[in-house]
Amino acid sequence: MAKPVVAPVSKPAGNPVKTTPTLRVPGLIPGRVPFLASVTALAAVLSFATTSPVLAQSSGYTLDTRSGTVLKRPVPDENTLARLVWSTMTALDQANRTGNYSVLYELGTTAFQQNNSPDQLRATFTSLRANRVDVGRAVLNSPNYYIPPAIDQTGQLRLRGGFDYRPKSIRFDLLFAQEGGGWRINGISVVQMNADAPR
Repeated sequence: MAKPVVAPVSKPAGNPVKTTPTLRVPGLIPGRVPFLASVTALAAVLSFATTSPVLAQSSGYTLDTRSGTVLKRPVPDENTLARLVWSTMTALDQANRTGNYSVLYELGTTAFQQNNSPDQLRATFTSLRANRVDVGRAVLNSPNYYIPPAIDQTGQLRLRGGFDYRPKSIRFDLLFAQEGGGWRINGISVVQMNADAPR
């Protein structure tokens, strides 16, 4: 049997885009990335099979127990990535229009919900509501990714990009984690800014 391997926790990469007020919750990504709601990144610990050789699952990796080879979990296909972005934007748009953030809250992981109540989410997106930003129009276009979609060593899928409307674009920085058999929101930032602003 292969010697147990613990995958180290890494911090998401990417160039800063804009300084924005953030929720003071544990696990906010450091730097100037406008993460408005996030959760603590959990260390990834591999589990190991005790019977026939199989691929044992970790947060961001699988382990072939026969060869001891650690394989990184693949990023979902382009259609799945787009659906994740669109569904999140739709939920946020409906929450902004109604002032009810319960659905957006329910789409989050358990850890996300523990750190962000519906009232906290409402406060986070006050600016979008006040400026009547039409986040929902994002479903009419394919998202542009400013950094390649990737799964980090904690198993979080990061999607950072935007919808490059003019003169104002909509930028997003989203974290998803596998829970309950699917991808759920683990961190969210959505802002409107000048289309020519640094990415």
